[in-house]
Amino acid sequence: VAHAPYTLNLCGAKEENRAFAQETMADDLVRLEHVPGQLYNFHPGSHVGQGIEAGIAFIGQGLNAILRPDQSTTVLLETMAGKGTEVGRSFEELAYIIEGVAAKCPELSDKLGVCLDTCHVSDAGYDIIHDLDGVLDEFDRVVGIDRLHAVHINDSKNPCGAHKDRHECIGKGYLGSEEFGGGMQVMQNIVSNGHLRSLPFILETPNELAGYAAEIRLLRSLQQ
Repeated sequence: VAHAPYTLNLCGAKEENRAFAQETMADDLVRLEHVPGQLYNFHPGSHVGQGIEAGIAFIGQGLNAILRPDQSTTVLLETMAGKGTEVGRSFEELAYIIEGVAAKCPELSDKLGVCLDTCHVSDAGYDIIHDLDGVLDEFDRVVGIDRLHAVHINDSKNPCGAHKDRHECIGKGYLGSEEFGGGMQVMQNIVSNGHLRSLPFILETPNELAGYAAEIRLLRSLQQ
């Protein structure tokens, strides 16, 4: 799973920023064709005051310009926490982007998917602590579970619905710590869920190599 640079913004207010994002992503996708069948994850962007509808429209236009029917890479929209003017804070916003791209070019529909970030989706207000199955059912209804291709597994420094996007080490935040209302059972539910367990899981926690190794061992031990 490759990740686009965080600074790219397909729906920026300035045309040159949108053009730079398109150019960079298009170049990344050319490179990825040298190792066919990969996933390319990106943050949809921030509309910076233009409004959510304008943001979604710009993202769709950018993707229609970038994607190619013959590419082997699947491009993933990441679920976002909803801080500031981020686009992608709800499943509906992701669905609108995908549907907009497919409406203009149906053959690009299968080139798009979603990466579920556990910190982001909780911060956005989806209660994966108490109702992971319900959240995934909603995702299936709105987007389609077949479009879910990867998971960023991160704990969160903030409670559900905070719209903050502050990652925490596994077991130290509101998802994995019993002190904050979560616990290891929450993490076990995530890594063992039938819709998720076969997907690639990526850590983005504030850690060092030894800490990542420990988190990987922990998560693998939890999976059922």
